[in-house]
Amino acid sequence: MAIFRGRLTRFKGSRNGYSITKCNVITRSEFFHSQHQFSFPFNTEGNNLIIHSQFFQQQCIPPYSMQLNSNLSHTHHQFHNQNQRKCPIPLLSVKPVSQIRSLFRQENINSLSHSGVCTCFFQNHDLVRGLCTVNQPARIAFSADDAEEFVKKTCSLIKKRRWRALNSAVSELTPSEFLQLLLGWKADAKLALRYFKWAEREHGVKHTSESYCTLLHILARAKRHGAVQVQLQHIISQENHSTAAFFHMLAKTRNRCPLNPAIVDILIVVYGQNDMLAEAVEAINRSQFYELSPSIISCNVLLDALVKTRQTEMARKVYWALIRRRITPNVNTFNIVIHALSKEGKLQKATDLLTDMQSWGCSPNAITYNTLIDGHCKKGIIGKMYKAKELLNEILAKGLFPTQVTYNTLIDGYCKEGDGAAAFKMLEKMKENGILPNVVTYNALICGLCNEDKTEEAFNLHGEMQEKGVVPSIITYNSLINGLCKNGQTIKGEELLDEITRKGLVPNSVTYNTLIDGYCKKGEMQEAFRLLGCMIKKGIHANVSTYNALINGFCKIGKMKETEKLLDEMAEKNVKADVITYNILISALCQQGRTPKANKLLNEMLEVGPAPNYVTYNTLMNGFCEEDDIKSALRLRKEMAKRGRWANIATYNVLIKGLCRKGKMQDANELLNEMLEKGMTPNHVTYNVVREEMIEKGFVPDIEGHFT
Repeated sequence: MAIFRGRLTRFKGSRNGYSITKCNVITRSEFFHSQHQFSFPFNTEGNNLIIHSQFFQQQCIPPYSMQLNSNLSHTHHQFHNQNQRKCPIPLLSVKPVSQIRSLFRQENINSLSHSGVCTCFFQNHDLVRGLCTVNQPARIAFSADDAEEFVKKTCSLIKKRRWRALNSAVSELTPSEFLQLLLGWKADAKLALRYFKWAEREHGVKHTSESYCTLLHILARAKRHGAVQVQLQHIISQENHSTAAFFHMLAKTRNRCPLNPAIVDILIVVYGQNDMLAEAVEAINRSQFYELSPSIISCNVLLDALVKTRQTEMARKVYWALIRRRITPNVNTFNIVIHALSKEGKLQKATDLLTDMQSWGCSPNAITYNTLIDGHCKKGIIGKMYKAKELLNEILAKGLFPTQVTYNTLIDGYCKEGDGAAAFKMLEKMKENGILPNVVTYNALICGLCNEDKTEEAFNLHGEMQEKGVVPSIITYNSLINGLCKNGQTIKGEELLDEITRKGLVPNSVTYNTLIDGYCKKGEMQEAFRLLGCMIKKGIHANVSTYNALINGFCKIGKMKETEKLLDEMAEKNVKADVITYNILISALCQQGRTPKANKLLNEMLEVGPAPNYVTYNTLMNGFCEEDDIKSALRLRKEMAKRGRWANIATYNVLIKGLCRKGKMQDANELLNEMLEKGMTPNHVTYNVVREEMIEKGFVPDIEGHFT
């Protein structure tokens, strides 16, 4: 391809009155990436543009003439040699400078910075390589051999750190121009970087994006990836940095070098390190327009960062974009996406990815299954552990080995479900497979025992873990303190606090909040505030959990004015009330028969947050039912459904009991059947309501076969 551009000026010696004052030749295969050029003088005779043969003889180039048409603003032209044989490369149109600028904007060419330049681009790479300036005699004009010698000479000066001689040799060049020479002649990347830093340090040069991108090409070609990362960090820290502009300049400065995908990979990583995830996503999207495919490794880095910052929707979009571009995912890619889906509770979609993995030739590993097991264990639905156990069996069937994480996740899941027996069975299987329990294992079991009010067994396990050389953590002691406080043994809980200090552990807010809550539940508010004082002296600030414990304590003893003072203090200290704070207040108001005010608190939550949960709705429904206002309770159930929260087992228990007390047995029976038809399993509260409120009052529910 060839492009001709320039400024026409008056030339008294020409018959047609026009001359082009300067012309540059750029040797390139793609016109918008060229950097090598030289200047030569010429004039016009009639319709012919004559390039002086003396200049070409000096440069060892055969003289050329250009056939011109009198209408300079529209015609396309071709080069001719002296024998009038046409050069096979056509030119673009010759136009006045105003039209030329418009033309170059349309062609996305930004190299036309001055009106006095006239440039021709050729596919003939044997032409002279050189550089020139606008409206000045050519500063450097040499043959290809001379250019190569110039690069060798300057590189030698850089290597020997002869900066004064180098400064003289390259005085006519900008850093960007000199770097382009180094790139074109494949100079040593180490020397190019040394020159780059010298120009910046000694001459205070503020390198342009063009210089940076040229240097990136040199460094990437030499696989100096660490240096590429450092330079990219400088580039993205600039105020006017734009991903789109960066890719454009990267393409513009490549000088016939293929674009190196390593630059894009490192750019994505650097964006991720600087929390510029939107820019990293844009880099992946833009890379396809430059026929670049980032490696799956850099894509995984971005996916992982998006998931960790809870941008799971964007992570899924990036994943599907990679699939569409046929960028082959690996097992880590799938594990990251499965983790994202599991965190959102979309376990079926996460499980479906196992099939996709196989279609891409990937086999699930222990991490894949651990992620799915963890998702099921934390799902919070009935039967969750059954599916988790199935996944464990699938691991074993495929010849994979469950890890310590696998067993710890299952043990913790069983403990949180209240199935301590199953948790200890899993512990035995863990030991049988040669995997020793660690502090995470013991913490899960101790917490589970304390939640089941088996504090003595928890302390026995605490002793066992120490005998086996497993050092208890602050989480271990927090669980034990919680178990003691649940049984009203707050004094023993404080004794453990002293043991924590003796063993070199540092009590945290959870430690103190657990003890404060224990005293509050006993109504010992003075002791609770004493501990609060100790907590503050230790440099631990009261948080929303601290205030919730204190508010709950005052609500239990009916001191609502003290509760209001605490709420004011929270506002002063910018501690925002959470859903638990509101639930405590709504429960207290309902117990006092002040459901209208409790309902106002619900409306406040809906307007400004936090969002109400099932406990909020069910507590207020129970308050309405206790006041025989079953109509308001049923209305609240409808409002709850409109906001995407469908009645759960607790909701049905409250409403069935309320209808029974109102004497509406048939309506209660219909609700009971509705609950069963939705596949909900009755709990002990349901059985008690049916027995006490229906059967003992002479009403036999029409649910034969469900209760025995």
